[in-house]
Amino acid sequence: MNRSNGSIAQESRKKFAMALFELMKVYQYNEITVTQLAQEAELSRKTFYRLFNDKDEVLKQLFDILYEEFFSELTERGIQHYWDLVTLYFDFWERHKDQLVLLGQNNLLPKMFEYVYGNSEKIFIAVRTSEKASQFSKPLPYLLAYSVGGMHSMLIKWAESEMTIPSSKLIEQLKAGFQSPDL
Repeated sequence: MNRSNGSIAQESRKKFAMALFELMKVYQYNEITVTQLAQEAELSRKTFYRLFNDKDEVLKQLFDILYEEFFSELTERGIQHYWDLVTLYFDFWERHKDQLVLLGQNNLLPKMFEYVYGNSEKIFIAVRTSEKASQFSKPLPYLLAYSVGGMHSMLIKWAESEMTIPSSKLIEQLKAGFQSPDL
């Protein structure tokens, strides 16, 4: 398998990822075939196997695309505080509601959690510093699991309710809940 990083290969990877989203509008993830992906992407099966081992790698590519967009926003805004990060996270998914709903309908949110958690230290370093990551190296995996797990669980509940509450209102409710002496 050729793992070329050329611009044509990158564009082809993106086409397969976008094809996966399109196909999930009609088929369940576990029913989608490589042939369908190739047809939807208007590329060959040979190209698919040159770039990917299987459909799960296309899903990871999809997560990579979303993550890169999120991380770019994070760094462009220069976010350095937890609540700003939480706000960005939910605003991001509010803008990507269709993709989030499709991932939920296809039972792929646990895989998304694994992906997000796997990249959480990089996000921590971008928000804080690598020095802080080193300083808190022992408890950091637990802190990140707690934070990412909580945000992800909240994201799932929000998606299950069809995201009827705007993200800004959701964050207000969350902050109020944490600050309430009655809870």
